Amino acid sequence: MKKLAVTAGLLTALMLASGCTGAGSGPPPKGELAVINRALTRSASGNVTVQVTVKNVGPVMVELARVTVKFYDAQKGLLDSSSDSVMNLGPGETWDFSIACQGDSSQVKSYEIETLAGTSSGGL
Repeated sequence: MKKLAVTAGLLTALMLASGCTGAGSGPPPKGELAVINRALTRSASGNVTVQVTVKNVGPVMVELARVTVKFYDAQKGLLDSSSDSVMNLGPGETWDFSIACQGDSSQVKSYEIETLAGTSSGGL
């Protein structure tokens, strides 16, 4: 019986030393993006562009940040969907870019911005 208690104690000590306690473990932290600035502009020739600033507000590096802008007409019909991406956006870092509507810009009445953050530990 004494041998069993010693063995159990050694196994517990090994688990604690290696960090295999189960306590405090959970999913790894994920990248998190926030749109902190956006502006739709229309050129003199009628082309529509959205300027966007995205910030990594999470605690880990976002290895691939992807932003999609969807352009809609007055009836909420989708005119165009365009994306851009950047790699290795660190915590607290920002990314400024613009996306142009490739569809019929004269019909654009609204738009939506979607973000997607991927890390090696959290995937896309």
